[in-house]
Amino acid sequence: MKIDTQKIIKAFTASSGRRFGIASLIMAFISVAVAPLIFGVLGIILGMVAVVEGERYLGILGVTDSAVLAFIGYYIALLLLN
Repeated sequence: MKIDTQKIIKAFTASSGRRFGIASLIMAFISVAVAPLIFGVLGIILGMVAVVEGERYLGILGVTDSAVLAFIGYYIALLLLN
């Protein structure tokens, strides 16, 4: 029985990218309520790392969600402060 090392390496790389993608989505949702500038930027960075690691869908989703939800969180904070 031959072990396909390429599949094993790809599986570990994808799971690593998946973790960054999920972390990016979590940061996006946190950025609506708490410190949109900090968590939004952190979510965008984690989403880009997920794309580089091979998880393209979650990475792009994390980048766009982080940008949009940070923008919304920023303006919600401005409305609440005025």
